[in-house]
Amino acid sequence: MRVPFLVLAGLLAAMPALGQAVPSPAEALLLLRGGGLVLYMRHPATEPGQTDAEALDFADCATQRNLSEAGRRTAAETGAALRAIGIPVRRTVTSEYCRARETAALMGLPGAETEPALNDGGRMLAKGSDTPQAEALRALLRAAPAPGQAVLVVAHRPNLVDAAGSGFADLAEGEIVAFRPAAEPPGFRPVARIRTTDWPALIAAARG
Repeated sequence: MRVPFLVLAGLLAAMPALGQAVPSPAEALLLLRGGGLVLYMRHPATEPGQTDAEALDFADCATQRNLSEAGRRTAAETGAALRAIGIPVRRTVTSEYCRARETAALMGLPGAETEPALNDGGRMLAKGSDTPQAEALRALLRAAPAPGQAVLVVAHRPNLVDAAGSGFADLAEGEIVAFRPAAEPPGFRPVARIRTTDWPALIAAARG
């Protein structure tokens, strides 16, 4: 069962936040505007008839599954929503896949860095929580952004499951999980999940 709207999450793994307080849009807006967060976004919808080639070339989008028109609209709308509500994204990191890089570009976030460790753990890399790529993502989630700023990571669902637990196995296309670096192990904690359908309520709250 998914709790509607934004879920304040104190648990890293599988348990849904049943019985846990759900913030209002205004409360969630304050959380997101405050910075100090790492935002992990699964790329939006892709073309259902496409698959990644066995001989995949990261420089050649024709060898990959790419964003659909609906996915491109979602990316652009999500970028516009981030600007509309004033989320202070100052750094963007993506996997090498075209669908992740295109997402960042359509969101209006130039200068995105690519990180090979974020490539799809379900397709390109070894799976599991003990893999180097899982630890590389955990290192990103632990790294506190500058005060008042946020980091956006655009990648894939398997990577987050490996790094942060099976509670994110239901991560939807275009969904964002906000993490706050923490002193206690594993060094970060999820504080909100933002689905594509949540942005209108947040934008309305921002407009007062």
